[in-house]
Amino acid sequence: MRKNSKGFTLVELLAVIVILAIIALITTPIILNVIEQSRKNAAVDKAWGTIDAVRLAYSQAQDPVDPVGLPFTVNFPKGTAEQTCEGGEGSSDGTNTDTPCGTITATGGGWGTGYVNKQPVAASGEMPQNGFVTMLEDGSIIAYQLQFGRYYCSTIDKESNTYDSNSMICSRTKTDVALTNWKDNGHYIGGQFKGA
Repeated sequence: MRKNSKGFTLVELLAVIVILAIIALITTPIILNVIEQSRKNAAVDKAWGTIDAVRLAYSQAQDPVDPVGLPFTVNFPKGTAEQTCEGGEGSSDGTNTDTPCGTITATGGGWGTGYVNKQPVAASGEMPQNGFVTMLEDGSIIAYQLQFGRYYCSTIDKESNTYDSNSMICSRTKTDVALTNWKDNGHYIGGQFKGA
């Protein structure tokens, strides 16, 4: 009489384990690469969202009596709601030059910390932890080293080493999104970047 044997032999189990290990070795780097690319794409989307938010805040901050001129730089991180928008320290004329809300100036050259004058920059997604966005005289926008988590994003063309408002580069390394001659190409407003 024959016994009814059910189950796998040890050799069959070892063969299945080896096959699963090989599949895991092949697929793990691919899956990690997909996750990394997804995070990088999310940083790019957040950077473009920040640029759109700066553009919107700039248009909403316009006052027919005292318009906001260009260039205008918005620095990040954003100032807190408790910080005032009037009469910053060190301003002899009582304007808000030293506050996070920026400077009202029809001729341009203003800057704010997450604000265009009293208008806050509010993106639908995450706001940058560091970096700045500058609207130039021609209406184009430059983003430089906007930080979202571990990623830094800039609107630059690495091949020509110039700013390009139509191209966004994001990297985990801050120097990858920096221009080698940015000090030569850039000028500043109150110690903040203004544009090329």
